[in-house]
Amino acid sequence: MSPLSADAANPPLLKVRGLEVAFRSRRQVVHAVRGANLELRAGHTIAIVGESGSGKSTTAHAIIGLLPGTGRVTGGSILFKGRELVGLRKRDYVALRGSEIGLVPQDPMSNLNPVYRIGAQIREALKANGIDVSRSSYNALVDLVGHGIEDTPDGRLYLSRHGYHSLLEELEQRGAVKPDQEGAFKTALKVGFSTRMEVQAYLQDLGVADADRLARMYVTGSNMNERVAGLLSEAGLPDAARRARQYPHEFSGGMRQRALIAMALAARPDLLIADEPTSALDVTVQRQILDHLGTLTRELGTAVLFITHDLGLAAERAERLVVMYKGRVVEAGPSLEVLTEPRHAYTRRLIDAAPSLSSRRIQLGRQESFASGGAVQVDDAGRTGGAAAAAAAGEPVGIAEATSAKADVSVPAGGPASAAPAQAATAKVDVSVPTGGPASGALTFEEATAGHAVVLETHDLTRRFRIRGSRPGAYTEFLAVDGVSLKVARGTTAALVGESGSGKSTVANMILSLLAPSSGTILFNGVDEATLTKRERFEFRRRVQPVFQDPYGSLDPMFSIYRIIEEPLRVHHYGNRAKREARVREVLDAVALPAGMMRRYPNELSGGQRQRVAVARALALGPELMVLDEAVSALDVLVQAQVLDLLARLQRDMGLTYFFITHDLAVVRQIADWVFVMEKGRIVEEGTTDRVFDAPAQPYTKALLDAIPGGSLNLF
Repeated sequence: MSPLSADAANPPLLKVRGLEVAFRSRRQVVHAVRGANLELRAGHTIAIVGESGSGKSTTAHAIIGLLPGTGRVTGGSILFKGRELVGLRKRDYVALRGSEIGLVPQDPMSNLNPVYRIGAQIREALKANGIDVSRSSYNALVDLVGHGIEDTPDGRLYLSRHGYHSLLEELEQRGAVKPDQEGAFKTALKVGFSTRMEVQAYLQDLGVADADRLARMYVTGSNMNERVAGLLSEAGLPDAARRARQYPHEFSGGMRQRALIAMALAARPDLLIADEPTSALDVTVQRQILDHLGTLTRELGTAVLFITHDLGLAAERAERLVVMYKGRVVEAGPSLEVLTEPRHAYTRRLIDAAPSLSSRRIQLGRQESFASGGAVQVDDAGRTGGAAAAAAAGEPVGIAEATSAKADVSVPAGGPASAAPAQAATAKVDVSVPTGGPASGALTFEEATAGHAVVLETHDLTRRFRIRGSRPGAYTEFLAVDGVSLKVARGTTAALVGESGSGKSTVANMILSLLAPSSGTILFNGVDEATLTKRERFEFRRRVQPVFQDPYGSLDPMFSIYRIIEEPLRVHHYGNRAKREARVREVLDAVALPAGMMRRYPNELSGGQRQRVAVARALALGPELMVLDEAVSALDVLVQAQVLDLLARLQRDMGLTYFFITHDLAVVRQIADWVFVMEKGRIVEEGTTDRVFDAPAQPYTKALLDAIPGGSLNLF
């Protein structure tokens, strides 16, 4: 079939031509999207990439009729299934949303009702889209199925809890499933999630001769609660039935995002708009979710409009890329072609800044270097050849990435408050790492951090939580952190990585003394935090400062930037007003923000600027240790690169110590000296960054590394 006839057989599901979107304020009209064009066919995926403010989300919101505030479509056309959406009445748009066009928004906390259980909100989504899964409907359906009618209200039959246990019992009686294989059965088939077709395929794989008959007998449809649990399982949530009874505040950020994905997929829409759907998720769950979206495009013909700032992720998951800059489409084409042969300077900037692509370049470059005896030079940002050499003079050298290099790490000699950063006296420490292939990076902590004192140390750290049960007063204990022991050397960056719910943030909160450990000890500069007096704890909070994931949520919207940074100085009785203002100016300059920013408010700043303010506030008191909990995960790649460069420069100039908590291993490869891998509350592996990435010892670590976006791309 020729390309022309193929296009005729599969016309565009979505066709956008000359789209213009504007926002009106009191003083001016802001043109957010200017002449955007794109086409998307059923079963295909297009990714729109660009920095914050480029018009990506505005384009998506215009398509689904959810432009905020004064936003209006002022020109162009949006055709969906041949139907013009520009000028569509509100009630027609409401009928379209969910059932035909689904949306996965970026911020889960503001899109989930905090007073309703997660399961109730998913049931609401099912009912709103005309999917009746009530008990009476379910009973009527079972009766119809008994008479040969096999369609559920949403076109599928899902495995019920009764059917699941009955099928397992029959397979065990036949010997098709052994008692020690029940775990594999549980993994393969899920209540409210596995369809009759999937059950039949599983039984055929087991070699069951009458697979079709058993599938028809035991897969007769699920009820409301089972389907809700199935949707949550589909979105990657374990123990879904229990999770459905919980509230949003009881979920981690990644778990809340998965709940939103479950809602968006509930009605099986023809078009799914995924606006940064996995930015809050760890790499393994990210892969699981995106693999599922890929399955939908293949099986159901669902089209996906994928909005992201991660070019590695976009190129791996989408057939075509659309690059937006200042409201315009500046480049579009097949994904790999855009990455390997970018035509626009802005596209090249995005590619250079993407951590996932940098991680891939480091990996491929080092493989080629080892194969050719060291002919290829790759720096920590993933630059190769001449680009690496040109950048070498201005780049900080990390412990784990250095090859027989000596890096000077400056530590304020008189403690954090003894002098301002520009005037601090420094003590020089040399760090040497031997040259060699991947295996030579297997250094002990003491060898890798020779010359650096230990600033933070934990021993057998444990934390238990009580989880509310189904009856009043009933609860179960959940072991979130189990015997964690770690060390962090002064002037270095230690990264704690792992999946969402692995216990990373719980460890951070205990280190910050915001959460008391159930058992174990935390030593800061050799002193047990549990023994600190009230006055000593007050001093401890000055010396250890956090930077949180959401800069808008951690900055008071009623305070000016000056007051946000000045407040900790005033609380800790730092000088008079003039001296505090001078200090605010000083730290703003350190994070490359103008002094004029002091009179502005958080809502007037971009995401990257707000995160710089959060860093400036943490720096104001001259800390020794900064705990950064997912501090760059919500930022686009260009802003993320700026913040990471800023942190590297501040560490080099001030001798800061970073404890970096993240699920983004691509970022870890660029910035970390020592890596701790956490799984289900335990540290399962640790080592230099090179050793962990090049020769992981644990299957869990290998799975995390394999899930880094862009791993399958050939960039050389």
